[in-house]
Amino acid sequence: MLLERDGELAALDEAVAHARSGTGVLVVVEGGAGAGTTALLNRLADRATAAGALVLRSTGTPGERAVPFGVLRQLVLPLIAEPDLLTPPPAAAPPIVPGTGRSGLTGAAVRADTLHWLHILFAGLSAERTVVVAVDDLGWVDDASLEALAHLAARLDGLHLLLAVVRKDGVGASDPLLGEIAAAATHRVHARGLSRRATAELVNRHLGPGCPDEFGRTCHDVTGGRPKDLRVLCDRARLRRLGAPHWHTQRLRGLGESLHRERLRSLLRREPVLDAFLKATAVLAGQATDELVALLAGLGRRQCEQAREVLAQVWPAAVGQGPAAHLRAACAVVLQAMGDEESSRRHRRASALLDASGAGPEEVAVPLLHVDRLGDPWEIHQLRAAAAAARRRGAPESAVRYLSRALVDVPAASHVRAELLYELGVTELDLRSPVAGRHLVQAARLMPRLRRRAEVVSSTPMDLVRNDPEVAALVRETAAGLGTPREADRQGGYLAMRLEARARYAGLDDPGLVTSAARRLHELDEQRHGASAAERELRTVLVFTAAMGGQTDHRSVARMARQVLEEEPAHSALSGLALELLPPVLYCTDSPHIAAPWLDAARLHAVQEGTGARLSRIEAVRGLTQLSRGEVGLARECGDRALALGEGVESRDRVQPTLVLGFIALELDDAELAAHLLDAAEPPADLRMFALHGALNGLLAEARGDLPVALAHHLDCGRVLERAGWVNPAFAHWQVRAALVQHRMGRTAQALAMARTYHEHAVRWGAPTALSRALRLLGVVTDGAPGVELLRQAVDTVETDGSRLETAHALMELGRRLQQESVPEGDRLLRRGRRLAAELMNVPAESVHVTSASARPARALAAGLTPAETRVAERAARGLSNREIAEELQTSLRAVERHLTSSYRKFRITGRENLAEVMGMDGTG
Repeated sequence: MLLERDGELAALDEAVAHARSGTGVLVVVEGGAGAGTTALLNRLADRATAAGALVLRSTGTPGERAVPFGVLRQLVLPLIAEPDLLTPPPAAAPPIVPGTGRSGLTGAAVRADTLHWLHILFAGLSAERTVVVAVDDLGWVDDASLEALAHLAARLDGLHLLLAVVRKDGVGASDPLLGEIAAAATHRVHARGLSRRATAELVNRHLGPGCPDEFGRTCHDVTGGRPKDLRVLCDRARLRRLGAPHWHTQRLRGLGESLHRERLRSLLRREPVLDAFLKATAVLAGQATDELVALLAGLGRRQCEQAREVLAQVWPAAVGQGPAAHLRAACAVVLQAMGDEESSRRHRRASALLDASGAGPEEVAVPLLHVDRLGDPWEIHQLRAAAAAARRRGAPESAVRYLSRALVDVPAASHVRAELLYELGVTELDLRSPVAGRHLVQAARLMPRLRRRAEVVSSTPMDLVRNDPEVAALVRETAAGLGTPREADRQGGYLAMRLEARARYAGLDDPGLVTSAARRLHELDEQRHGASAAERELRTVLVFTAAMGGQTDHRSVARMARQVLEEEPAHSALSGLALELLPPVLYCTDSPHIAAPWLDAARLHAVQEGTGARLSRIEAVRGLTQLSRGEVGLARECGDRALALGEGVESRDRVQPTLVLGFIALELDDAELAAHLLDAAEPPADLRMFALHGALNGLLAEARGDLPVALAHHLDCGRVLERAGWVNPAFAHWQVRAALVQHRMGRTAQALAMARTYHEHAVRWGAPTALSRALRLLGVVTDGAPGVELLRQAVDTVETDGSRLETAHALMELGRRLQQESVPEGDRLLRRGRRLAAELMNVPAESVHVTSASARPARALAAGLTPAETRVAERAARGLSNREIAEELQTSLRAVERHLTSSYRKFRITGRENLAEVMGMDGTG
């Protein structure tokens, strides 16, 4: 029983009746795939047979579409096999019958004979009885048979003949011959989808009674009411027990999605134009313009438009799905169904087509990512070009994908593989990938020429050389292989210097390299022939190493640092070694003024770039130069600002801000700051951070009163630094603090010995601040008048040159000692030292004894609040009224209001109710 087909069946009965009356009839049954067109054609055949008509049937299939007269043979051969049906018999055998000697011919003459014979045959048959010819469906009929059916359809008048054909929706429906047949139709029957009521009835038949409305509605939505799809859906639902009594609607939807995809795959088998269009669109993906799709698919513009229309008609979009999303969904189904070989072939063609059309390197390369196996050098070249383009536009992830795909099919020993590995490693460095070093090492070892290997290795970033032992070993190996180039070999000399710079940077903690740094610097001075980038790089490493070694007079090191800075472009400092290594050199040589103009220019470049990490590094270096002058309050602000700007950056970009704040904590005995830095810090990655961690842990132990533990921290730190050759007194905080701890523990002899050793290093180094600190240390651990004299020398040494904070320390220490000796001058010197320290720390003089530096909050610094604005905002955040703030700060009410208004604007808030939160004073910061 066919549901909701009463009108269609009545039209078919009428057509049979007309044929029996001698009126030739052409019935066209139309509808989409699965809509029930075949069922209607079968019902027509059954009714015609019951009425005594001769029914001849033929079904087109994809396999016979290329066989000339294939469908027509299915109609005629049964008649030839049963001669009794042919009364009278035809005058001659039909040209399409085997054995006539012409069955394989398809020329114009044979076609004309066949068409004429076909008309005579059916005219003779229908003279005796009604004849029904049923063809399902025209979309699969070969061209020769289609022409024959069109010929017959135009000559039905006066015959007891009913020609019934199925014409399904699709691109093929626009074929001219199909249009000619449809135009001659006397009866049209359209198979439409079932209503929701009929759908529910069909579901009840298959899955049991009691179908809920939602379940039936879902069945109708996912199938469009097409009877064939409904039966398939119900069969699968029954196998999975989704029907009565539980009715699993949600699982049914998933089943419907799978059926929806199958329907498209079935549609593509019968619609070659749509199939070609979707495959071309899917392969071209984001580059699928109308012109390119038509070229790749081998279709005309009109065919492409028809394909879009048919897709929307016979494979409708889901609810809420736009045309673009609908097309993408269809393309996904096509790609999933495409075999590897076909996919590779089509993607290759797409890449070549894009290249020929002038597309960019990445557009050309994207299809190659889906090719199963690359073999053509052109394909490898395109992927490399695409990777370079991706890096230029700031997309290293895409570049890695292109290069990784190219590497898959390149032979292991190929020089091309070496270059690909190098390019991949360099790109991975942009992503901070941990495998970058391994790929660079592999690339270098595959390169057959030593000079090319040296070029690759010498371009390796310094931090990678420092942190990857395998890369460092390769640098040393390559440098040894390259040797010392001839003087005329400028490129060889350039590479040798770059390799040496990397080898020495990797060996910053190698005592042999530390000891030889000063000698190597003098050699470079003697043979100086120009400030190439390689030489500046090498000199930077050597200057830093010589400074850490502390074996050369500080003036020589400062002079060499000045030479490097004079030749180093400020813009290159943001990514070069100079910004990392030279500021500590200037700090320990008491020469911060050397870097001032260069640092200002570098800061301008950093502001223009606007990256937090680089601005953070600039602020940290500014803090170090301020600390070198003794401006500890300003240095603290710079350090806090550097940490605020560097929030979220990698740990290596936080090293310099941490070092600055750590030095401040040590200068001021600030245990609170030391604890904060240690809590936020990661395990030390280099010798500088190791030394700082040791000193800060010792400081905390001192603050707890645990002197043995403090001494152990300081001595452990000292052993490591001395083993590496780092004995510069400016960075030997451990030695000063260890001597003071021993003095507090009553170990006077050990304290004095350590202080004298420190003094020897300071004398050899010669920088005023370090020398004053050494004299002050000796003065503290030396009793009586000799100790006082040493403290006076400490003041004299640093009073006119060096750190003003060291001057304050020396004055206060001398003042306290003189007070103990009941010398009146002590009070004056102590007050003078405290005033100077208060000025440098930006705090009241009476609070100098407090260990905290009382710097402004990091959030206020990041927002750009001035010290006065910060003081007012902090009190407002604590809940004080404007009048109370004015009285406490001894300022006017109007000044308080002005500072608060400015603070609101800088924090981008509307009033004081949000002030505590934005300043981090509400417990969340």
